[in-house]
Amino acid sequence: MDLVNDTVCDESVYGPKRSELYIVVTITIIYVVIFITGTIGNVTTCIVIYRNKSLHTATNYYLFSLAVSDLVLLVSGLPQEIYLIWNRYPYVFGSTFCFLRGLLAETSGNATVLTITGFTVERYLAICHPFLSHTMSKLSRAVKFILFIWMVAISFAIPQAIPLKVTGRCPLCLPTEPVMNHSFEISTFVFFVTPMTLITVLYIMIGSTLRTSNLMKTRSANYRAHSKSSKKVVKMLVLEWRLVFLMCIPRVSSGGEEGWVKYPFR
Repeated sequence: MDLVNDTVCDESVYGPKRSELYIVVTITIIYVVIFITGTIGNVTTCIVIYRNKSLHTATNYYLFSLAVSDLVLLVSGLPQEIYLIWNRYPYVFGSTFCFLRGLLAETSGNATVLTITGFTVERYLAICHPFLSHTMSKLSRAVKFILFIWMVAISFAIPQAIPLKVTGRCPLCLPTEPVMNHSFEISTFVFFVTPMTLITVLYIMIGSTLRTSNLMKTRSANYRAHSKSSKKVVKMLVLEWRLVFLMCIPRVSSGGEEGWVKYPFR
């Protein structure tokens, strides 16, 4: 069987099965470190928030959702990525895993973007419209909204993942015909253009409100400490959004399914 695959998967057609050894080893070490630290960090975040009732706030629920999203991406993606770094082809995981990996990766990315957007809206209401935020600030509402985020994320991920199949004489995980026309363009608009625009506008308004506010002088020490903690969370999410933005640029510029064809091992 290996002899047949070696014959069909000709390196003169598909290129080398892996890069130079020092590159492969370096990337593998980086991926392993990311996998271990990311898994431990996100699992710890989920456990701490789950076990401490004092942390059951809308803000921390969004952080919990982000941690779950990161875990899904780490567990479903990185182990396979490490294998493919060493052996790019033939694809040995089968069509089912090819589909599931694409589905989970798309779902995780969509959920991350929508969760950050939802958190930004919450922060905007809390800072710019505190009275409205107080009347709307129910944990049940935050939980329902997060569940809605994941349902939307999965719904938009399915059309992107269904075309992924193991095809060709040399088995590769590649997209076939799209399920719906312009699915990539629609997904890009919903999960990139619209959220990025909304988040940018809201953070500008939040920054403007904080700069012009005169309440800072009369705040108590406890409130200042709480505000400082909230600002750290906001800064962390702004940083994560920037990372999401940078990660989305190559995929957007590659053209959806065409990008999968150009980079079938990513």
